[in-house]
Amino acid sequence: MIRLADAENAVQGFTDYKPLTDEAISAVAPEAIVMMTRAADSAHDATDAALMALPALSTTPAAGRAVIRMDGLYLLGFGPRTGRAALDLHRAIQEAG
Repeated sequence: MIRLADAENAVQGFTDYKPLTDEAISAVAPEAIVMMTRAADSAHDATDAALMALPALSTTPAAGRAVIRMDGLYLLGFGPRTGRAALDLHRAIQEAG
């Protein structure tokens, strides 16, 4: 989805989801943070300020920019809404930059 949105994933060389150390996050220096949300979990989501206060994120170019939050099914469902989701992600990344 990140490629469809004409962006580049800061974390390269991994398949699937892998936890990263604080040092690894600082080293890849993401310019934006993209997160999946689910309506049922929204009350438990950390605030943008709390996320950016984490030592690993506070040292990256993403610090001080908006966290991009999108519904997980919309973002990764790859159904009829895929084109719209890619466009929405693209726009959100551009606005965060």
